[in-house]
Amino acid sequence: YRDFRSLTLSGEETKPTGPVYQAPAYPTDHEAMTDDRSFEKRELFSYRDLRGADEASEGTPAVAEPKRLGRYQVVAELGRGAMGMVYEAYDPRIDRVVAIKIITISGDSPSESEAFRTRFIREARASGRLSHPGIVTVYDVDEDPVSHTPYIVMEYVAGKRLDTFVEQLPSQRLPLETSLALAQQIAEALDYAHAQGIVHRDIKPGNVIVTEEGFAKIADFGIAKIALTEFTVPGQVLGTPSFMAPEQFLGAPVDGRSDLFSLGIILYWMLTGVKPFTGENAASVSFKLVYEDPTPATQIIPRLHPYFDAVLSHSLAKDPAARYQSGKEFALDLKDRKSTRLNSSHLG
Repeated sequence: YRDFRSLTLSGEETKPTGPVYQAPAYPTDHEAMTDDRSFEKRELFSYRDLRGADEASEGTPAVAEPKRLGRYQVVAELGRGAMGMVYEAYDPRIDRVVAIKIITISGDSPSESEAFRTRFIREARASGRLSHPGIVTVYDVDEDPVSHTPYIVMEYVAGKRLDTFVEQLPSQRLPLETSLALAQQIAEALDYAHAQGIVHRDIKPGNVIVTEEGFAKIADFGIAKIALTEFTVPGQVLGTPSFMAPEQFLGAPVDGRSDLFSLGIILYWMLTGVKPFTGENAASVSFKLVYEDPTPATQIIPRLHPYFDAVLSHSLAKDPAARYQSGKEFALDLKDRKSTRLNSSHLG
């Protein structure tokens, strides 16, 4: 495994906002959900590197695939990233397919490694208490008896990451109603998790799976917290800058409202096709995210109803006290938008 503490900023590639945006017509729900490329393969996209790098660098040494982890029979490698590797596995006791994430141990000394292992198991157990249709279920957490490498056993979800799902649509744009439905589902799942005292801290399209049935499921509760704390060193920002809340950059306390800010960014991206905070580098993105307001969505997609500017402004408020205070409140606003059937001439 690489020493990930030596990494510099690991965020998504960002580009400066261009002066002109083309506003292609939104596809219909039928066009989006019948794209024959969307679900032609059963691929797991949710358990990749939590910091936005979906593949290990060429310098990452090859690691032999284990044949068994505890009682789990390893079937195939699904992906690898900064925190470790993910495998498809079979649980003979329950007779089901699962996903297993092996976690890279952090720490230069045995005591540091043991402390990391303890924190990881504690966070994984907390996440394992979550039981919601919009959250990838944690089944088990354990460590390899030989290497003492911790691993987490999760629900295997057939589907695609939200960003991949959108990219593979013919128009690379979700229908308006699909965008609202997915955002509402994510908000409801976050509301449930926050009520249990668990904050995700890394809500982004790469941590949301769109299932084969078209529903949203959030992945990596608990794991994100470990990743964003254990691998942070002075002068560096780990995470996905363009989807982080201002307080995460400022070192202020983080709570459920931080996740809702990130969801607001996802909603803006789904509705407009662009991120609200962009720049030539991560420093530029973070500055805009902390100090500047995004371009109103209706200026990018004029056919959007002005209602969405209000929803996005509320969710993307710099001050957590000015945002939606719960996922339920956010979800209800989105539900009201669908049920009130605002002037159809404004629909995307």
